[in-house]
Amino acid sequence: MIVTHPLVLILAVLLWLVSPGVARAERVTRVEYLSVVNDVVAELAPRSAHDAVAIREAYAPYVASLTLDTFDDIEEGLATGGLVPLPEDAEWFNVRVRREGGSPIGEKDVLHQARYVSARTAAIGCLIDVASRIKSGPIEITSLVRHLGYQNELRSTNPNAMTDVPTHALGLAFDIAIVNTPLPTVLELEDVLRDMSDAGDILVIAERQQLVFHVVPQPSRLGWYTEVYARAINGAPWGRMVDDDRVLTPTVSAAIGSLRPMPVSAAEWWAAANVPLEMPISVTVEAEDIAAIDDTGGLTGYVARLGAFLSSTWHSMSPWTFSLTAPTGRTL
Repeated sequence: MIVTHPLVLILAVLLWLVSPGVARAERVTRVEYLSVVNDVVAELAPRSAHDAVAIREAYAPYVASLTLDTFDDIEEGLATGGLVPLPEDAEWFNVRVRREGGSPIGEKDVLHQARYVSARTAAIGCLIDVASRIKSGPIEITSLVRHLGYQNELRSTNPNAMTDVPTHALGLAFDIAIVNTPLPTVLELEDVLRDMSDAGDILVIAERQQLVFHVVPQPSRLGWYTEVYARAINGAPWGRMVDDDRVLTPTVSAAIGSLRPMPVSAAEWWAAANVPLEMPISVTVEAEDIAAIDDTGGLTGYVARLGAFLSSTWHSMSPWTFSLTAPTGRTL
């Protein structure tokens, strides 16, 4: 008979409980799993509804110019660089492509399945960025690019394919599987996608019928995600959008078009010297002021607001006032 010290037994049990080999998911029944997944989709329902409208409003103007109508358009896009394939070593980027089983990628055209494992460069960059943030395991992709004919064929079985803005046919969307994905990864995905949506990086819809996360990059991030793709396939790090100094400290270049005295000092000024003054200036916008650019109607609105601020500051220090001219030459 083998006698083992009680402390050894306790230690062995603890190690067993925390061991990666003990899959907690095995203690979750199918019904329990689907219940949690349903809760995830329900929690994201308000965001999904909001982002569905945002996708329609943001990309509707580009439907006519970007839509891939036929399979030949996908072929042409891959030949010209309008579309790029997901890297062959996708699992190195923490991405797995569903090529068989239920709802595989390119299921309506399996003969050409490999051609559907592609998208616009920015969409692939966005996918790589999302996957890089998931630590609990790879994410599984069930759809990338489709052509409009393929999209129309799906309508009979997938209500989500019925949309005025077919983002898959624009090459700007990817679907991440929820069902059959380990529960810890589903929950981590929910958190990551919510955080990225809050940061203005992506638009996301949790599709209840298909049980996928439908992800589209924000229009303002298309350039950034194109750069992410380029860096990723060259083995270079890409960081986070918020870390980019060009975003945090934009500059507004303008010029003082004229410097004139305030009425109370006008006579003294003109008697002293009737000389016009031109002075180029460059202004650094602080990070907290970036929102102001959007709130005041773009760059021109911000320059106008900046002029009002500088003018009021100048008045408090000197009897002079000035008008601010935008880079276009139009006095604001």
